[in-house]
Amino acid sequence: MSLPLSDPLAVLAYLAATVAIVFQASRAERLRPLFERLPALVWAYFLPMLSTTAGILPAEHPLYRGLARYLLPACLVLLLLSSELKAIARLGRTALVVMTAGMLGIALGGGLGHWILKPWLPADAWKAVAALVATWTGGSANLVAVAQALELRPELQGVIIVVDTVVGYSWMGVLIWLATRQASLDRFNRAERGLLDGVAERTAARRAATAQRATSLPELTLMIGLALVLTAVALAIGARLPPVGQVLNGFSWAIVLLTAVSLLLSLTPLAKLDAAGASTVGYAGFYLLLASVGAQGDLSRLVAHPHFVLLGLIAITVHALVLLAVLRWLRAPFFFFGAASQACLGGYSSAPIVAALYEPGMASVGLILAVLGNVVGTFAGLLVGQLLAG
Repeated sequence: MSLPLSDPLAVLAYLAATVAIVFQASRAERLRPLFERLPALVWAYFLPMLSTTAGILPAEHPLYRGLARYLLPACLVLLLLSSELKAIARLGRTALVVMTAGMLGIALGGGLGHWILKPWLPADAWKAVAALVATWTGGSANLVAVAQALELRPELQGVIIVVDTVVGYSWMGVLIWLATRQASLDRFNRAERGLLDGVAERTAARRAATAQRATSLPELTLMIGLALVLTAVALAIGARLPPVGQVLNGFSWAIVLLTAVSLLLSLTPLAKLDAAGASTVGYAGFYLLLASVGAQGDLSRLVAHPHFVLLGLIAITVHALVLLAVLRWLRAPFFFFGAASQACLGGYSSAPIVAALYEPGMASVGLILAVLGNVVGTFAGLLVGQLLAG
């Protein structure tokens, strides 16, 4: 076997096998503590990344672009059907304000870092910053969406993936450490702990309503057909819409349209497809997509772009300072800091874990905040890209 792999089927099989092994390993009782600290998302990134660094996988391949263009939109449809916009609205003023502050802090920090480091960054670094803002306000799907929309060159996308994984999950370690000190932090902040009781009551009903059941064949064909049809229609319409600036091109128009339509569908009876496993199917495709994204993250590239690591640290620092200021102003429990921060930087897979570490039984709050970030992330990244490009 010649390395790196070049045949599309061989690359796809390697990525699919990696994802399958990760999820099988996550079910093992002995490995559970490991996956509680580093969720499957990290391994879906990290193992393909190591494979590329070791020369097993190619850093660039047409398969990666194909998955990003077609699998990403289809997965977004299935994931956003479970957005539960009404539940997000019921979370209350504190959770939404803190989450908004966290996303704003990432956007401001990314812009500040670009401004400070601009003399040492490549000319098209604004695209990379936009992708970083997208993933740190939403998630990895948002990173891929913005990177694809802005036609970010694979080398810089790989660097941003490394920064997202290494810097982002180092911050997760800090949040886990802070969870052990939240009592003293709440006393210092004179936090009103009663806020958490209200949030817990409102999320309990949502958790019960979304209990998953067995998927029937008609439901499975409906969710797959819906995802593919909406993807095809959105791409066709996006290709016919005029570009706006350097950001809104055909694909980004398609992502924006697809996001809006999927959110509207989450308010219809089609949202019941999530109880039949729509988000599970979406995640299955999404993790395969993430594996292909990780395969583009050759760690050796980080040596050539150390300034992007510093840019990531600046963005997280500003994010944390903005969150702390808002937390102090609202006298909110430190739980909201941990849940909102990890919802921004970690997304669906790790935000519930961090939220539960702060308050057992409150994992759903982290999940809902991550959903909100996923809804906003693509738009935030595109907006930052438009401002930095202007």
